[in-house]
Amino acid sequence: MHIFSVLFTAETVEKDFSTDEGLKAAADWCRASGITKVYVESFRKIFIEQDRLEKARDYFENEGFEVDGCVTTVGLAKNSNNWEQVGCYSHMPNWDLMEKIFRRTAAVFQTIMVDDFLFTDCDCDDCKKAAAGRSIGEFHSDAMHEMSVERILKPSREVNPACKIIIKYPNWFDRFYSRGYDVVRQTEVFDYTWVGNETREPDNTRWGRYAQTQAFFLQTWVHKINDEKCMGGWYDSIDVKPETYLEQARNTILGGARESMLFCYHRLINDDLGKEDTIAFRSEQEGLHKLAYLISGKKIQGVSTPKKMNEDTLVEPLMVGFIGMMGIPAVGDITLDQNAPAAVLGVQAAKFPDVRSFAMDFHKQGKPLVFTKGFIDMTGLSLLGAPVLDSKGDNWNLMEIPNLEEVRNYLMAPLGVKLTAPSRVALNLYDDDMEVIQNFNNQEVKVSLDLFGRNRKARSLKLVLSQDRKLNLSRSATLYSFTIPPRTLALLY
Repeated sequence: MHIFSVLFTAETVEKDFSTDEGLKAAADWCRASGITKVYVESFRKIFIEQDRLEKARDYFENEGFEVDGCVTTVGLAKNSNNWEQVGCYSHMPNWDLMEKIFRRTAAVFQTIMVDDFLFTDCDCDDCKKAAAGRSIGEFHSDAMHEMSVERILKPSREVNPACKIIIKYPNWFDRFYSRGYDVVRQTEVFDYTWVGNETREPDNTRWGRYAQTQAFFLQTWVHKINDEKCMGGWYDSIDVKPETYLEQARNTILGGARESMLFCYHRLINDDLGKEDTIAFRSEQEGLHKLAYLISGKKIQGVSTPKKMNEDTLVEPLMVGFIGMMGIPAVGDITLDQNAPAAVLGVQAAKFPDVRSFAMDFHKQGKPLVFTKGFIDMTGLSLLGAPVLDSKGDNWNLMEIPNLEEVRNYLMAPLGVKLTAPSRVALNLYDDDMEVIQNFNNQEVKVSLDLFGRNRKARSLKLVLSQDRKLNLSRSATLYSFTIPPRTLALLY
């Protein structure tokens, strides 16, 4: 069964858990929300005393919950000169405080998650001097890795040899390396990895206007780095309407997460949208468990959308996360896969050293291949017959390209699927006998899905996740047709 967990921030531990009534209220809320696991935060600007952490741990364990710890590294001794929420890693007192935090936390908990504020973007004079000829991005990566090993992992294991440490990667995957997230070295040394899937409202300029399908893409990409270590995804209710909140939950599961963490108890019980999101989540939780059960053990299939590890780009940022919004079953990849049935190559793939020869060989084999304009600009490679996606500086423009169905079905031909639907309708494929369709539009849309090359067994609607669950499916040979309500997921099997 899929695990749903929640975070109690340091502020909650400090204030709400000072009384037995506060602890009981939290436990009651968790039970009502189907939460079976909790994370107790030891540090987020404020440093919680060990006895308070132990009291919270013991209470929730006695109430039948699994309990782990969490650290959010904001409020260090010296902040970055760019974003003051994160620290400067050329400042050694920050390293000292980090060790103190993790020694205390490891003394209380068997597993500790490190929230994605571990990164740094500081380029103060001290950081430039410490870089010693390296780029500032290389310095960030080296400093964060060394600090993680020496001041997080080693001291935690000295205090508690059985302690496991989770590193959580953020949702802004095109800036990982330059801000210190070396996914190769860090995935190797940390015990587990997690993913931040807080895509939030797609039209929210403050939070990045992420595609809802980015949660699926990023979850699959991090699983490719190390499937056994990648355990879960985290999402929040910050400025998130209920239907979008549920889409974060659905796509986290679709991408392969074994656990989902809700951020956070304080917001979900106090913020107006948090309260609405909680009601929606509770009403759909049974369906989310069923979704996780149905896809369990199934292999995700689709079009390869590779992103090279430890390479950042400011050109067409996050574009590969949008391919799914075009109805293309895009899957995150960390390598150039000659065995893939089809591929979309964007700037995220342009820095593979052999990408030109890969693309030419792939194309020569007759496999469907699509480039982005940024890829062509970076590599100078264009091939006759390979369509080009041009976002014109805004990824959401991809939803309006005139030849959408032509590009989509060209890529999906080797997968034995043809989809007729407007943009903002996503398709996910599992093995050769299960399909998931999501309508991210705010109105119902007509969809037809021709499974001409897939497993020929008859499909039925095994699951519909929607506030309006009315959905009728008709079949003619291998063609399945239906009208799908707005903001709805349908699973065929």
